[in-house]
Amino acid sequence: MSNFKKHAHLGKCDVCGKETQVAVAASSMGPVSLSYCENCLAKGAEPYEFMVAYISCAGNWPEDINQDSQARVRSILSYLGKTEEEFATDVAAMVDKYETF
Repeated sequence: MSNFKKHAHLGKCDVCGKETQVAVAASSMGPVSLSYCENCLAKGAEPYEFMVAYISCAGNWPEDINQDSQARVRSILSYLGKTEEEFATDVAAMVDKYETF
Protein backbone atom coordinates (compact mmCIF):
# COMPACT_ATOMS: atom_id res chain seq x y z
CA MET A 1 0.00 0.00 0.00
CA SER A 2 1.37 3.42 -0.94
CA ASN A 3 1.97 6.07 1.70
CA PHE A 4 -0.71 8.20 0.06
CA LYS A 5 -3.36 5.48 0.35
CA LYS A 6 -2.26 4.75 3.91
CA HIS A 7 -2.95 8.37 4.97
CA ALA A 8 -5.77 9.34 2.59
CA HIS A 9 -9.28 10.28 3.57
CA LEU A 10 -12.24 11.88 1.83
CA GLY A 11 -11.84 15.62 1.44
CA LYS A 12 -11.15 18.47 -0.94
CA CYS A 13 -7.79 19.01 -2.60
CA ASP A 14 -6.44 22.48 -1.76
CA VAL A 15 -4.66 22.63 -5.14
CA CYS A 16 -7.23 21.51 -7.72
CA GLY A 17 -10.40 21.70 -5.65
CA LYS A 18 -11.47 18.14 -6.47
CA GLU A 19 -13.57 16.27 -3.89
CA THR A 20 -11.72 12.97 -3.62
CA GLN A 21 -9.27 11.03 -1.50
CA VAL A 22 -6.72 13.49 -0.06
CA ALA A 23 -3.76 13.33 2.27
CA VAL A 24 -2.43 16.15 4.40
CA ALA A 25 1.18 17.14 3.73
CA ALA A 26 3.50 20.06 4.40
CA SER A 27 3.49 22.72 1.71
CA SER A 28 6.78 23.64 0.07
CA MET A 29 5.51 27.24 -0.13
CA GLY A 30 5.44 28.11 3.54
CA PRO A 31 4.90 26.72 7.03
CA VAL A 32 1.47 25.20 6.49
CA SER A 33 -0.04 21.80 5.87
CA LEU A 34 -2.57 21.34 3.08
CA SER A 35 -4.78 18.63 1.63
CA TYR A 36 -3.50 17.18 -1.65
CA CYS A 37 -5.14 14.66 -3.96
CA GLU A 38 -2.84 11.88 -5.12
CA ASN A 39 -2.17 13.50 -8.52
CA CYS A 40 -1.39 16.99 -7.17
CA LEU A 41 0.86 15.55 -4.49
CA ALA A 42 2.72 13.40 -7.03
CA LYS A 43 3.22 16.45 -9.30
CA GLY A 44 4.51 18.58 -6.42
CA ALA A 45 1.75 21.09 -7.14
CA GLU A 46 0.82 23.92 -4.80
CA PRO A 47 -2.24 26.15 -4.59
CA TYR A 48 -1.88 29.14 -6.92
CA GLU A 49 -2.56 31.70 -4.18
CA PHE A 50 0.14 30.20 -1.97
CA MET A 51 2.66 30.44 -4.80
CA VAL A 52 1.77 34.08 -5.39
CA ALA A 53 2.19 34.89 -1.70
CA TYR A 54 5.40 32.86 -1.33
CA ILE A 55 7.14 34.29 -4.38
CA SER A 56 6.02 37.86 -3.66
CA CYS A 57 7.81 37.68 -0.29
CA ALA A 58 11.07 37.28 -2.22
CA GLY A 59 10.38 40.06 -4.71
CA ASN A 60 9.28 40.44 -8.29
CA TRP A 61 8.74 37.62 -10.78
CA PRO A 62 10.99 36.43 -12.34
CA GLU A 63 13.93 38.80 -11.87
CA ASP A 64 14.25 38.36 -8.09
CA ILE A 65 13.80 34.57 -8.12
CA ASN A 66 16.61 32.03 -8.59
CA GLN A 67 16.65 29.77 -11.63
CA ASP A 68 15.72 26.55 -9.80
CA SER A 69 12.69 28.17 -8.20
CA GLN A 70 11.67 29.70 -11.52
CA ALA A 71 11.72 26.27 -13.14
CA ARG A 72 9.64 24.76 -10.34
CA VAL A 73 7.07 27.57 -10.43
CA ARG A 74 6.81 27.35 -14.23
CA SER A 75 6.15 23.62 -13.96
CA ILE A 76 3.39 24.17 -11.40
CA LEU A 77 1.88 27.01 -13.46
CA SER A 78 1.71 24.67 -16.44
CA TYR A 79 0.05 21.99 -14.33
CA LEU A 80 -2.49 24.53 -13.03
CA GLY A 81 -3.19 25.95 -16.49
CA LYS A 82 -1.99 29.43 -15.49
CA THR A 83 0.15 31.71 -17.64
CA GLU A 84 3.42 33.22 -16.53
CA GLU A 85 2.08 36.67 -17.44
CA GLU A 86 -0.93 36.16 -15.17
CA PHE A 87 1.38 35.01 -12.39
CA ALA A 88 3.72 38.01 -12.84
CA THR A 89 0.74 40.38 -12.62
CA ASP A 90 -0.57 38.71 -9.46
CA VAL A 91 2.88 38.70 -7.81
CA ALA A 92 3.39 42.40 -8.65
CA ALA A 93 -0.02 43.22 -7.15
CA MET A 94 0.89 41.33 -3.97
CA VAL A 95 4.27 43.11 -3.75
CA ASP A 96 2.42 46.44 -4.06
CA LYS A 97 0.09 45.42 -1.21
CA TYR A 98 3.08 44.55 1.01
CA GLU A 99 4.72 47.87 0.26
CA THR A 100 1.50 49.71 1.16
CA PHE A 101 1.64 48.22 4.65
